[in-house]
Amino acid sequence: MHLASVPMAAVITWIAMQRGNPAALSYLLVGLPLMTVWSGVVFRIGYTLNTEMSNQVLQFVYISRTPIILVSLGKAAAQVIWGLPTGLVSLVVVYLMTKTAPQVADVGSLIISLILVIVGIAVASLFFSPLMVLVGGPTGFFGVIILLGSLLGGFVFPVDRLPVVLAVLARLVPTSWAMDAVSMSIRGTDNSPAIIGAWGMSILTAIVMFGVTYLMFRVVEKKLRVEGIRDVY
Repeated sequence: MHLASVPMAAVITWIAMQRGNPAALSYLLVGLPLMTVWSGVVFRIGYTLNTEMSNQVLQFVYISRTPIILVSLGKAAAQVIWGLPTGLVSLVVVYLMTKTAPQVADVGSLIISLILVIVGIAVASLFFSPLMVLVGGPTGFFGVIILLGSLLGGFVFPVDRLPVVLAVLARLVPTSWAMDAVSMSIRGTDNSPAIIGAWGMSILTAIVMFGVTYLMFRVVEKKLRVEGIRDVY
């Protein structure tokens, strides 16, 4: 399962190598593994509620004293940890193809930024769990989400290089801000205020997204308790 990311990692790395930009390769060495983690986590967590409803076991989760959003957040964190080996495989692929180690100027800032990226991935993946139920789980839904998330999340290249419309949408995603901080940490210019600002915006957008997710969970709960949506599944 963890080796499934090898072909994609190889293709993206080959494309990046054509530019021969050391800074771009360093960014890719960090961002591509995170993108593979994102792809797996958002798919597995996104289907969690839908699967539990179709199996008619979600009602047992709701009678637990633990809020379902906390249970789902724990599942998201577990899936992020489970996905880290996949990211490591991608990192090895990039390294073997480029024979280059990441050239990072500010390691301390990079570590904090990566932690915020991981948090952003967990929160963003959780967002799609109740959304999947509310939209009815159309075919191909997560194929689009994974692609857009990889693009708007800033995993492959900085968000400021996107077209204006996409760049604006990307700023709603916590990982886009955290990846900005990753980019600045790699470049190592005197950007401490900018890095701290990116951290703050990453945390703020994560809080807002988590709040919206909580509201969607409440809507799902209402459908389950009042409207009996489980009977549809």
